Amino acid sequence: MKTNLAVIGQGAVTPAGVGLAALLHGNPTETMTPLVSRSDRSWPVFRVNLKDPAFERWQKEPRLRRASPISFFLVEAAEQALAGLDASQRAETGLVIAFSTGCLAYSRRFFEAIATQGQKAASPALFPETVFNSPLSHVAATLRLEGAAYALVGDETAWIAALKTAWLWLEQERVKQVLVLGAEEFDSASLDAYQNAGWLRDCNPESTFIPSEGAAGLLVRKAGSDDHAIISQMDDGFIYRSKSQALAAGRRCLQQFDSNLPCFKSAQHNWLGDIERTLAQKHISSSTSTEQIYLGEGSTASAAWNTLRALASFDGDNIRLLVPIWGMTHQIGALEMGHPSSDKKLQV
Repeated sequence: MKTNLAVIGQGAVTPAGVGLAALLHGNPTETMTPLVSRSDRSWPVFRVNLKDPAFERWQKEPRLRRASPISFFLVEAAEQALAGLDASQRAETGLVIAFSTGCLAYSRRFFEAIATQGQKAASPALFPETVFNSPLSHVAATLRLEGAAYALVGDETAWIAALKTAWLWLEQERVKQVLVLGAEEFDSASLDAYQNAGWLRDCNPESTFIPSEGAAGLLVRKAGSDDHAIISQMDDGFIYRSKSQALAAGRRCLQQFDSNLPCFKSAQHNWLGDIERTLAQKHISSSTSTEQIYLGEGSTASAAWNTLRALASFDGDNIRLLVPIWGMTHQIGALEMGHPSSDKKLQV
């Protein structure tokens, strides 16, 4: 899909800290977390520090007094991206959030109560926080966003679907700008799922899969002549069901883009890393991001982090860049960013 999305705001919450500086230069600290099924077996995890001073103002918000951690990640990342917009502009701002697992903390408590104590123990006070629309509603209400609002659920590529939704809204003139966010919340129950999927393995620390959490977002509008950070093409829907199909899906995806584009590599610590390396060698002239500090695997949050990091790696007047979005369970997609009229490439 050809697009003309200008990025006019950015925000990030990561295990390395809050803000773009932390996203680009921060170093997260591992927290050893045991499996639910085996308390004697622990794995490293990257967690967001909710005691960071940036969250103090949100912890005082009545609306957020019972909110799940993912809501705090989202509202802080959103406020960063919205900086400079007044009340009237926020009223004309749409909101799209891409999720993978949603509000795990409350979901686990809710379903554990049912499993251990029966249906009568299911608290109606907890249930609203278990649904994907809950953090979406918190962000919109807390930050006074009055445009269209929509939640999407999927693997990392839900981030592309969220950006596509934003583009369609702007094309239809439903809103003036759209805030697009990706977020993930970690819970120890996730470790068992990752282990069952074969993603947790003892191996080289430089390539170990580490679960993570956080959020990031872009404020976008239809690009004008003065805009330089532009998303000019988005493609997804390259579905796979096996590793061999993932390789074929990735190849079909990358063939939709200019083969001379440098590639922002991001799958070095998960099972798609070998596929990324194979495809980058055969279909892409060069690559970047090898020096980026690893922030862990945060599903749609990771997709958003990688997009912001890619934006920070170039001057929009001078290059274009391909950002593959490696969905770990479903599909593969990619974004092309830069200046549409640029014929210069990033030097890597």
